[in-house]
Amino acid sequence: MPSEQPFALTHTIHSQRFACRLCAVQGESILKYQLWHPLHVTTGSTQEFLCEIELSEDSPAIQAVRFVADVTSFDSGNSDRDARALELLEAQRYPEVSFQSSSIDTFGDDLYVSGELCFHGVTKNISFCAKHNVMGSKLIVKGTADVSLTQFQVERPSLLMIRVSDALKISFTMTFVLP
Repeated sequence: MPSEQPFALTHTIHSQRFACRLCAVQGESILKYQLWHPLHVTTGSTQEFLCEIELSEDSPAIQAVRFVADVTSFDSGNSDRDARALELLEAQRYPEVSFQSSSIDTFGDDLYVSGELCFHGVTKNISFCAKHNVMGSKLIVKGTADVSLTQFQVERPSLLMIRVSDALKISFTMTFVLP
């Protein structure tokens, strides 16, 4: 049975028996966010994060997923906007966003994932859908999740005194090399 191993600086993997653990391929994996304002949509992304999945010993099904990203690594293409976002996120105090799955149900290519998202120092249970498929020697997982800024106690930014929508859409594409 694999021993516990550190995941990033603040996370530890507690696992059962798994055939293998795979890390997302940097440069081929991306984590994005979108915020809506009546005048425009803001999109930011990062490719600097750790994402790990665990495959079952009994089948090639994804049994667990976890990720951690430094909030300062997200780039919206506007340095002033990014600086303001880091102020609102209190990045000095809460430098990471992380997710740890508690359950993953698989139906064909569809994944129904539940777990704990820790964002802005607040941990909440969330659920989201994803799809996975094998392309050659790679496993590609794509999905989206909607998060309420208010639930995570994040002050919503504003433009011309109009606040952005409370909904923060998170999307991701993760690429893993199969053994």
